[in-house]
Amino acid sequence: MIDLNTAAEQIWLDTQADCPNISIEVLPETDSTNTQLLARGRAGDTAPMLLAAHRQTAGRGRHGRQWVARPGDSLTFSLGLPLDLDQVPGGGSALSLAVGLAIAEALDAGLAALPGPAQPPITLKWPNDLWWQQRKLGGILIEATPAPGLTAGQRWVVIGVGINLRPQGDQASGLAHACLQDLSATPLTAGQVWAWVAPKLLRAVRRFALEGFAPVQAAYAQRDALAGQDVALWRGASGNAMLRGAPTDTGRADGVDQQGALLVHTDAGLQRWTTGDVSVRLAASSAPPPTHPLA
Repeated sequence: MIDLNTAAEQIWLDTQADCPNISIEVLPETDSTNTQLLARGRAGDTAPMLLAAHRQTAGRGRHGRQWVARPGDSLTFSLGLPLDLDQVPGGGSALSLAVGLAIAEALDAGLAALPGPAQPPITLKWPNDLWWQQRKLGGILIEATPAPGLTAGQRWVVIGVGINLRPQGDQASGLAHACLQDLSATPLTAGQVWAWVAPKLLRAVRRFALEGFAPVQAAYAQRDALAGQDVALWRGASGNAMLRGAPTDTGRADGVDQQGALLVHTDAGLQRWTTGDVSVRLAASSAPPPTHPLA
């Protein structure tokens, strides 16, 4: 808690120029930081807010997957603010890509400042996963709800972020592993990582609301873990059940467009896939990945 509270003070200082009315809060324990911020928005509390939890007992991921965040093993936090996503090309689907890019850039910058050899960059798996050396490092969950007091077209948008500090299962990575730290000497803390990513995330979201995804499309392409890879895609089911049968389609990924849609060359030609009840996996490893921390 001291670590996260100290980070909250630094984040507040770093975000005043961009968002002077933001509030920042740390909870010792909660079910889900996304759930908490959605409820506050529906109750009319719609000033921009960052909420982190030392322990999260009912975190939610894409397709309703659940994850329990143990203290010290991960960073879980959410950003809530009013946005008019209908006026932005790609809307919430493209927002998840812009968010992932901002977090990856912030993490790379933070890791580069630590002692030790340079590390490979963090990559992005469409639509909402952070990867390091083909292993899941974290994820993003974006939810939106109507809320009283907002202007026409706006919704209360909550962006949940979960980042592994320690590996979660055999196939998941952690930042402590990525930067090759001696954990007994100088452990990487949740507060340290939160201070790296939160200010850049806020700036990226506010820029996205004004300019959309197109200005950062090229930067996303540099980190696209699926581009040029054979992929399998599932649609029309929910949760891990969608991955147990044959995929809806297969093909070779060809990046994303200016609206954040995944482009895949299939036998039927170039197809455009958007988020929703769609899941994509590298064709060589189409089994469900391990769950990851989400807010």
